Amino acid sequence: MELISAGPIPIPGYIEETFSYFVEWRTISLESRGNGTLRDRSGRFEDAFVNWQVSDRFQVSAGQFRSLTQVDVSRRLSVSEPIIFSTSLPGDPVPGNARVTSLRAFSPSGRQPGLMAQYQAIQGASEADGLFLSAVLPFVGEWSLPITPAAHTEASFVSQGPLKGAFLESYYRWDLTSVGGHVFFGDDRWIVNLVGTLNYAESDLAKDIYLTAAVGWDDSVRTVERTRWSVDVLYLPICCDHDSYRTGVGFRAEEVISPGAFPAYIPYIAFSSPNESHTLLMQVEYRHQENNRSFFLDVSLIF
Repeated sequence: MELISAGPIPIPGYIEETFSYFVEWRTISLESRGNGTLRDRSGRFEDAFVNWQVSDRFQVSAGQFRSLTQVDVSRRLSVSEPIIFSTSLPGDPVPGNARVTSLRAFSPSGRQPGLMAQYQAIQGASEADGLFLSAVLPFVGEWSLPITPAAHTEASFVSQGPLKGAFLESYYRWDLTSVGGHVFFGDDRWIVNLVGTLNYAESDLAKDIYLTAAVGWDDSVRTVERTRWSVDVLYLPICCDHDSYRTGVGFRAEEVISPGAFPAYIPYIAFSSPNESHTLLMQVEYRHQENNRSFFLDVSLIF
């Protein structure tokens, strides 16, 4: 269960849109381990940040958030994230502290405390279109207000230096189509990904089809150099005069190429209704992989 709050921050002398905030607090958080047991992390924050709109084209953010902005992996119909964005590079281990060791890892879609500056170098037909440049300085940590005794161990508040590295991103977006990429570099590790999204809204035949494709490479002193790729096709039809129910069907293929790894083929379907002040969302996903075949059913109540 998540509680979400967002809006402007009124500060005398500034217009209403200058400062804003977003907080997503997971009050109940139970995650499945590989052995079938549950890990209780109730009370941890997902996103929790403030924005300063310095000008029409320049924005600064501070708090806990995802570094990746070209693709919002939170706004997906599949249960799982594309592994090209979620697969992390390990950081320096901390003897006797597995939690901090895990938080030192970095992935483009991972959340951590940080600072971000984003500049719209070229403005398109709308405020969301154009050429965007961003830089993120991610820190080691995870913000949390643990609720249960188990969560005090599994989701304790951690925020510390030094920097994980630097994340740079550049992409051009028009409507729901974009092309760009990002790079992360730190001590003895790096990631480079090229990313494209496509939706041909002007075609009656293709307007309900959305494509996301990415290819990249990574390396660190604790892993071999790897190639990673992902292709995701989603069909989300708008076929009725009302939106009381919506259905989407998709298919994703992906792989992180390394010794012993195999490609994964992931069909999924999502259904939501009544899409009013409260909505029931159901997601079904199957992963077909040589060493990992699994079935997921996810039900959410949004209110």
